[in-house]
Amino acid sequence: MKWIYKVEAFLLDIFFPNKCPVCDKDIGYDELMCKECEKELEFIGDNFCPRCGQIKCICEREKLNYDRCFSFIFYKDAGKSGVIALKERHGTGFAEYFAIKAAEYLKENGLSDKIDIITSVPVTKRKMRETGYNHAHIYAKMIHRHTGIPVNGKLLIKTDKTLVQHDLSAEERKQRAAKAFRFICDENLVRGKTVLLCDDILTTGSTLSYCAKALKQAGAQNVICCTIAITPLGGKDKSADV
Repeated sequence: MKWIYKVEAFLLDIFFPNKCPVCDKDIGYDELMCKECEKELEFIGDNFCPRCGQIKCICEREKLNYDRCFSFIFYKDAGKSGVIALKERHGTGFAEYFAIKAAEYLKENGLSDKIDIITSVPVTKRKMRETGYNHAHIYAKMIHRHTGIPVNGKLLIKTDKTLVQHDLSAEERKQRAAKAFRFICDENLVRGKTVLLCDDILTTGSTLSYCAKALKQAGAQNVICCTIAITPLGGKDKSADV
C-alpha cells in the first residue's frame, strides 16, 4: 500500500480493527489478508490463453469482442470465500490484494502505458440498492489507486433487469448477455482508446465479451479484461455470475 493509504488504514484500525476478508480473523492494519488464507489461494500462473483468458483456449470456436484477458486464481476454497466477501461484505482488502497483482501484471507485460481508462462490468439499479456498491467497480478503483490510470464506473449500464447468470446454462448466458449491456456516456471518453474492463470472475466470458462489444461500438479501439478469479470453462456455480 502507498504511504497515504497506510496512514488511512492505521487510523481506521483504531476504531474498526482490520480483519481478513476471507476468514474474518483480526490482522494487522497494513495487511490485506492473513497469511494462512493467502497460502490457500490457488494461483493460475501463466497457464491460460492471454487472448480469451481461459485455461483451455476457446478463441477458435468463440467470437470474442475483447482483445486480451487475464486472471489470477481459481474460484475455489479461500479464493471463492474472498470473492463472496467482496460481493456480500464489502471485502475491499481482497480486491486491493489483487489490484496490486493486476498493477504488477500490467507493468510486467508492457500494458500500463497503453491503457487509457479503467471501467467495470455494471450491476443493475436494483442490485445497487440492495448492496449499496458495485463490487467490480471496487476492484477497478483499487487498480486505479495502484496505477494512476483514470477510472470511470459509469460508462456502461446493465439493461436486462431479469438477468440472473448463475441460473442459466452457458448458451443462455450468451443469449442474455448479448442484450444486457449498453454504453451511456460521451463516446469521446473511449473513442480510439484502450479500456481495461474489470470484474470479479471469468466463467464463459459472455458478460465480458458483450460489455467489450458495447465499448467498441462506442469507439474503443481495444478492450483488455481483468478478473480476480476463473472458474472451469462453462462451470455452473451459484456464486459465479460471469
